[in-house]
Amino acid sequence: MIVVGIPVTILAGVVTRKMKQYIHIINFIIHILPAFLVSVIMFGHALPLLSMPYAGVPIFASTIFYVVDEVIYQKIDLRGRFVKGIFLIPAAVYLLYVGPSLYTGFLASQSSTQINEKGSPKVSLTFDGEEIPIKSSYCWTPDGEGCVYGTDPFPLPEEKVKNVKEITMTSPATLDFSFENSEGEPTIYAYYHDGKDFKEIEEAGNKINISNDIPEQAIKFVVKWDNNEMVKFFVGVRTGILTNGRTF
Repeated sequence: MIVVGIPVTILAGVVTRKMKQYIHIINFIIHILPAFLVSVIMFGHALPLLSMPYAGVPIFASTIFYVVDEVIYQKIDLRGRFVKGIFLIPAAVYLLYVGPSLYTGFLASQSSTQINEKGSPKVSLTFDGEEIPIKSSYCWTPDGEGCVYGTDPFPLPEEKVKNVKEITMTSPATLDFSFENSEGEPTIYAYYHDGKDFKEIEEAGNKINISNDIPEQAIKFVVKWDNNEMVKFFVGVRTGILTNGRTF
């Protein structure tokens, strides 16, 4: 603000000193244009600036320099009916850049409150007529970013693995999941190894088809909803095709 703002203010004074028309408009352009260029250089291309509240800081600062310049050096008549609106320019620029992020933050806060009151989805699997509760991990962020998860299944040893529910498949089967405390239709992602390579299945809804010609393994499941909620969990699948403890 100091390195750019002061030289620009001096430049504006030199340029407008002998002007008789459009003084205030030219003065405004001289203040705003360098600040806009600074924003583009600092934060990237011009188009995304409105979606980046911090990118508006140089432009907001330039409007303050402009108002000070108009009052002190241009000596505008503060008694004028419309001239007092000049003091609203910095506030308008500030709201232009920060307003959308404030609104988004307000909506995110509301969503967070609603989700906290609702509770995270509870997962259960219905297989061969039996309902099996599944232990899962939960994540939610307002924009859907920041929820990191792995996609690697792992071979099942002969003994049971703690916290991993197992099913025995003698033929291809449809796994029917239910998600208590969820909103909307989920999308299920299953990550498994077919004996040769890693595979991914994506299905909308609560059901997903799994083949039984795969090595015994804990399949990784990731379930996502449109409101950015996500759960992840493993289901152990016994198929009779042993891996003898090897890794994929």
